[in-house]
Amino acid sequence: MDHRRAILFNSVLGSFMASMNVSALVIALPAIFRGIGIDPFSPLGFMSMLWLILAYPFTIAVLVAIAGRLSDMYGKGRAFTLGAAVFTAASLLLGLTPGTGAVAALQMIIYRAVQGVGGALMFSNSAAIIADVFPPSERGVAQGIVGISFSAGSLVGLLAGGALAVIDWRLVFLANVPFGVLNTWWSYNVVYRVSPGTGRVVVDWAGAAVLAAALFLFLMGLALSTVPYDGHMLGWSAPYVWALLAGGAALLAALIPLERRSRTPMLRLDLFSNKQFSFGVFSAFLLFLAQGANVFVLSIFLQAVYLPMGGMPYELTPLWAGIYLTPSSLASAVFAPIGGKLVNKFGARAVATAGAALMGLGFEMLSALPLSFHYALFAFIIALIGAGTGLFMSPNLVSVLSAVPSSTRSAASGVRAMLQNIGTLLSFAVFITLIVAGSAASLGPSIYNALVNAGVPPSSARLLLSTPPIVAFFAAFLGYNPMATLVSLNHVQLSQAVYSAITEPQFFAGAVAPALADGFHYAYHLAAAFAFAAALLSALRGREVFVE
Repeated sequence: MDHRRAILFNSVLGSFMASMNVSALVIALPAIFRGIGIDPFSPLGFMSMLWLILAYPFTIAVLVAIAGRLSDMYGKGRAFTLGAAVFTAASLLLGLTPGTGAVAALQMIIYRAVQGVGGALMFSNSAAIIADVFPPSERGVAQGIVGISFSAGSLVGLLAGGALAVIDWRLVFLANVPFGVLNTWWSYNVVYRVSPGTGRVVVDWAGAAVLAAALFLFLMGLALSTVPYDGHMLGWSAPYVWALLAGGAALLAALIPLERRSRTPMLRLDLFSNKQFSFGVFSAFLLFLAQGANVFVLSIFLQAVYLPMGGMPYELTPLWAGIYLTPSSLASAVFAPIGGKLVNKFGARAVATAGAALMGLGFEMLSALPLSFHYALFAFIIALIGAGTGLFMSPNLVSVLSAVPSSTRSAASGVRAMLQNIGTLLSFAVFITLIVAGSAASLGPSIYNALVNAGVPPSSARLLLSTPPIVAFFAAFLGYNPMATLVSLNHVQLSQAVYSAITEPQFFAGAVAPALADGFHYAYHLAAAFAFAAALLSALRGREVFVE
């Protein structure tokens, strides 16, 4: 195996491992909660679920720009190798987490954050290393191959996570360890000495601290906005949410003059003077804003509405939702190398713009999709979105990193990854807010009328709805019967006949489907607008320059 292929295999392995980790966790959450003895519908369980999902991308978003800047000084290969080792160690710690209850949950959230530290070091350097060692004519294909591995890892994670969780939830994390050991060993032998950096590590501690604090406050505010507060289904009325967002925005504003005065800034603001870089980065940000929460939202819809409408038991819906969403991952895997190859023929700008436009078309088609759809049509639409993703990601990455010299590529990749992760986390807040707000007026009355019509006394129906309906959606997402969950949480006594009627899979799906329609349509109209805006920015990036 020649040196370039060996380096490419290293990036492929790291990308596969990271994406498999994310999707496997989501599918295994019910087994994890049972394993550590936490009620997922208690306040502790709800917050634990939220942060087990978000701790990893949250940490990456906070640290990846800093990691990229340090990598340019310390060496890209060294930083990537360190990241692989940290990621692997955290996976092992997750699988060996002792104890139960709150202590175990806190440990797991900390270990997920440590995984994010490793992920930040890998993500800020993987694409930069490929750009360093491959000539411009081969960068598109190389990044496309890495894109295949990311899609494959996501697909394998869904299937493996479901299968391993049945045996033992610890295996979901321990399965990552052999891949991590191989990746660390391979990294040390192949990429450790690649792109050695300046050798002069000067840390802008003030800039790093302000950047980390600003992003922490901002992203914490966004995360808490999705949590029910004071009888409201979302947290936007909570004073602390706005205080966190305002604090984060103020620190980001203060960071700009601070970094401009620094001799060795942690956040390279000068990168944004490059039109090819800045337009490519912000088009990617808009696309991640459009699709970051897409799989999560579609999973909830499939598990709470579509699959139960057909009579599927809730405990089977997490695995089948993953299977139903595979056309998107498969299309992305197929079109990622195609997009890479088309770069040499049409240029990165044209291919990335076409990919973003395809995604916008797909989101607009989702917004018009009736809630009782034929699966073949749904599969075609999400495959169209996946194809657009594949066509956009590799060419855009090639264009962004080829616009800057090798000495700043890790910093550039770090800024890119930071904005993409912020887009993803912001996407969760936007999608959940629009769906809940769009359906809020009719969701409660719709469920109430369905309960009364099924024989539930009006006082008991009101008691069931004292728990925010979003809890029922999370129950379905975790593979629990939502109505059985609401009955248990509110200690409602019902006759066996009525209880059996309202816990049939079709009951909750039929009760919420009409109310959810407007919320889903609003969300996907906005996603389409973000994607078309990304296509416009991509087209306006100007004539491309490819720096060796």
